[in-house]
Parts: sequence; C-alpha cells; structure tokens
Amino acid sequence: MLRENTYKEVSVFTGADLNHILDLAQKSHEDYLIRANAKDLDRALVYYLEAIKLNPQIPEVHYKLASLLWEKGEIDLYSAIKHCKKAVELAPGSSNARLYLGYFLRAAQRHEEAEQNFKEAVSLGKFRSSRPRLVLASTILERLKKTKFNIFDFAGSVYYFATGITTSIYDYEVLKMLFKTACDKSSVYKYKLCAGGQKCFRNYKKTVEVYKTAAEKTGNKKLFYSKIGDLFLELENPQKAIEYYKQILQEAPDDALVWGKLAEILQNHDKKNTREVIECYKNIAKLQPNNARAFYELGHLQLRGEDKFNAVNAFKRAIEIDPGNPFYHNSLAYALVQLQDYDGAINEYQRAIRLNPDSEWTSIVSQALGAIYHQVKDNIDAAISCYQTAILLDKDNFDAYISLGEAYQDKNDLDNAINCFCSAIKLNSNSYKTYCNLGLLLWEKAYTEEAIIAYQKAISIKPDYAIAFNNLGVVYLDGCCNPEKAIKMFNSAIKYSPNYTLAYYNKARAYQVLNDNTRAAEYFQMALDINSVTNDMDDNDIQNRIYSLFCAD
Repeated sequence: MLRENTYKEVSVFTGADLNHILDLAQKSHEDYLIRANAKDLDRALVYYLEAIKLNPQIPEVHYKLASLLWEKGEIDLYSAIKHCKKAVELAPGSSNARLYLGYFLRAAQRHEEAEQNFKEAVSLGKFRSSRPRLVLASTILERLKKTKFNIFDFAGSVYYFATGITTSIYDYEVLKMLFKTACDKSSVYKYKLCAGGQKCFRNYKKTVEVYKTAAEKTGNKKLFYSKIGDLFLELENPQKAIEYYKQILQEAPDDALVWGKLAEILQNHDKKNTREVIECYKNIAKLQPNNARAFYELGHLQLRGEDKFNAVNAFKRAIEIDPGNPFYHNSLAYALVQLQDYDGAINEYQRAIRLNPDSEWTSIVSQALGAIYHQVKDNIDAAISCYQTAILLDKDNFDAYISLGEAYQDKNDLDNAINCFCSAIKLNSNSYKTYCNLGLLLWEKAYTEEAIIAYQKAISIKPDYAIAFNNLGVVYLDGCCNPEKAIKMFNSAIKYSPNYTLAYYNKARAYQVLNDNTRAAEYFQMALDINSVTNDMDDNDIQNRIYSLFCAD
C-alpha cells in the first residue's frame, strides 16, 4: 500500500500544472532507479496516478505506471501488458511504449510477440534505440535456450547486441541515467571519503555530522544512516544504532538486510523485547520468502513467547525450503513436544539423527529421542537403544550415561544401571547427584558399605544435600541397625530441608526402633502435618505407623 505521508505530499499539487507533476514523477522514478528506495517508488506512483487523473491520454504515464505497479507487486503481467497496449494505442509511434510492451510480453514468456515489439521499437527509435537492441539480443538468446538452436537467430542476437552498444552514445535516456548515476556515485564517494577521514582521527561526532549532511544532500538516507548505525555499534552504543536503523526502515521498509541488523542488535542488547524481534523476522520472511534461516529464528522466538502453533508452522516452512537441514528438524521436534505431539516429534528427531551433521550434536538429539520413549511412551527398550546410540556417538556424553542408567534402573537391571553411573562418575567426579543415585542402587543390591561410601562422597561434594543425608540415614537404620547414627543423618536432612516429609518419617522410625514411642509419634505427626502441604507420601502409611505405636502399647 502507498504510505499516507506520500499522499499528503502529492495532494498539494492537485489542480496544479500537469507538466510539473510529470517532472516530479520522472524525478522520483529516476531516483528510485538509482537508489532503489521504496519511498521514491511510492512518490513516483502517486505522481503518475495524479497525472493520469488529470489526463488519461498520456502514453508515457500508462507504461511507466505499469512498470512501477508490477515491480511493487500490485498488478499481474496481464494488467501490465494491458496498460502498455493502451500506451501503444495512444502513441503508435512511441519507441518507449513498444519497449515496455515487449518487456512484459517477454516476462510472460511470449517471446515472439516480445521480439516483434522490440524490433518496432528499434525501427521507431533509429539511432536512439540502444535499449531495445540490447534487450532484443537477450530475448533472442533466451528463446534459443528453450527451442532448437538457429544460427541465423544467434547471429541476429550478436548483431543487435553490437549495435546496441554502438548506438548507446546516441541514446539520450541511457546517457542521462549514466550521467545521473555517475554524479550520484561521485557525491556519495566524496562524503564517504570525508567521513572516513574524520573517523580515522577518532572525531566520531564530526563523522556522524558528515553522514547526516550526506543523507540530506544526496537523498541516500538508507546508505548514510546505515553508516551511522554501524558506527554506533562499533562505539558500543546499541540504542543509538537501533534509532538510526529504524529511521532507515521508515525510508526503505523493504530492506531485509537492515531488518536483520535490527533483529540481531535487539537480540543481543534487549533480550526481553521478544515482540519487536519477532516483527523483524516476520518482515524478513515476508521480503525473503525463501530465507529458511529467518523462519528458523522466528520459530525459536515464537516458542520463547509461548506461541507454539506459529512456532511449529515457522519450523515447517524452514524445512520446506531446506529439507536437508538437521537443525530445523530438531527444532520442529522440540516444538512438537511442547504441543504434546510426541509421534510427530519422534519422526522429526529420527530425521535429524539420520542427517547427522556432527556426532556430538546428534548424540544430544538421540538422548532427547530416548527421553520421549522413556518418559512418555514407556518404551524402555527403545529408550535404552537411543541412549546407547547417544553414547556411541559421543563417549563423553555425561547426561546420556545418566539417562541410560535411569532406564536400566526402571527396568530393574541394577547391574547395568550401576555400570552406567560409574561411567558417568569417571566423566564427572563432582556430580553429587550421581553419587547419590549410585548409592541407592548399591543399597538395593545390598552392598551396604559401598552405598555408605557413595552417599558420603555426595555429601562431601555438597554438604547441604538433604537427600543424601536422608538416604544415608536409611542405610544406617535399616542396613547397619544403628538408629543413633541414623538420627544424626535425619537431623541434617531436616536442617537443610525443613519441609522434608520423608526425613521426619524416617526419624520417627529410628525412634521407634529405640522404643521411644513418644518421640516416634511426635515425628510421625510432624511428617503427617507437612505431608498435607507437600503430598510427598501416602497419608495412610504415616497414620498406620502412628496407630501401630499405640497397638504396641
């Protein structure tokens, strides 16, 4: 859509001199061709639309409107050809009208009609026919690629190309655009050179002033504001950089590169501003619909914002564009897990594993797949296979050993579980949780002394680890028949975790063994009270213990 501020600017000329409006349209059109600025395109469009309202019989307006509207994506080829045919109808002797008509016929793959119109343009333009000659040469070559090769047509294309180069010195439009382009580039280079000198002397304030002046004088705000933004980034002033990048996007909202720069800065320096970063990537995706990376980044941002359905769609789009990228499949799998589509997640994880870009990365993906089989599908054998694959891919994957050990533990294969936890400890001897898990397995295997050593090691690494104190207390109570030592362990567990229901319960059991039923009842009751909040145990188990104390009496 055309921007509101452009309409306001043109409304001043309503009823004004038609030639003046056409001059403005021509200037904006030329500026757009030189600078590729969307704002210049919008201005040219509005001026031409104003002109056609005042006089719909101007052929130039029809074919130039067709060109700009088609480039903006507001009309299709059929409409563009219709506009150009209207121009030819209004001015049968116009070389430019024929040139534009030929251009759109070529875009519609109607090569023979296009060539005929280009030849008409050459004939009408005579010495000023450089452009139709050159485009006719390329059109013939394009047709020959799709049809049977013809030496005469090929020679014709060479002829038109050579004469197109030769006659360019007589083509006023070509010379005019070359001159304007050269002047523009010269002016830009002068300012860049001046700003570069100021920057060398670390006179950054003056550098910014030169860039601002250049933006106003040359009209190339996109280039020079980008320079200012880049400079502020170098000076570690991201807020100022963001300010100038946003000004560029007001002038050129179709610049995907600047949208990308803005997104990167916001991600690095304003991590909480997810909404604005999402908008950046949405614009990039709109401008570059085949940019898989943009959809991938967009998907992760939407996941962060709990927009799970759109995240899944973004990852799927990235995969459509680049189906061989394992990272996209992995991210889609993770997003599907968030939606509890576990079968879909399994399929995507499997695809990522098959693509296997890197053993260490694929090991982690195999572990994630194993977790779904283990924790969701309750398929222990499949989980074990995935965890084993993860270890095979990366023998230093500590977490995979832990997961495999837990899977064996759930399968009641305690020996293999113990081996896995021991292997994990070799990789990380400071993991207090691993020692605690190992202690539990050793206790279940009736390796009492070894279990005590494992728990003591866990406590030595983390002296406030309540679970290790509680479990060690159970070993002393039930394995060593040492309730006094067990009570000390339970006291430590309660000290570091005051709402630890099981520690109170076990402490009560220890007093029960010591025949101190009063204290036993006291701690069973405390366990029952705390459990009403924590729900760690079955209330009936605690109550039965209390009743057993009175029965014993």
